[in-house]
Amino acid sequence: MKVLSYNKELKHKVIYTNSGLANVFDDGHIEINKKLLKYPKLHNYILKHELGHKKEFDLSHEFKFGWEIIPLFFIFIFTPSMWVDLLPVQRKGKYIVYDLNMIILYSISSILIIILIFILIKIL
Repeated sequence: MKVLSYNKELKHKVIYTNSGLANVFDDGHIEINKKLLKYPKLHNYILKHELGHKKEFDLSHEFKFGWEIIPLFFIFIFTPSMWVDLLPVQRKGKYIVYDLNMIILYSISSILIIILIFILIKIL
């Protein structure tokens, strides 16, 4: 399967990096981890997903969960440089960016874990 290239058709610049999984930026460029090039189906899926974040290109109707994304879990586990995408606060070049959704998710998860530990200590 051929890797999709949207550079010419949609005027989006795709930059391949060594860290993170994939991101789309306000200036229109998309960063994708270069290890995804080994998996064309997965690369295309993630590229379409990132393009779906752009207002002028909605692909939400095309996304289906399938077995083709299973390699993503193995790539993610064995590539620590991709774990950066799980952090709620990241440094992107000279900017510090934050993901409010991840901050909320981590806060709620932390509170639930603390409550669970407290309950387990009381029971034992």
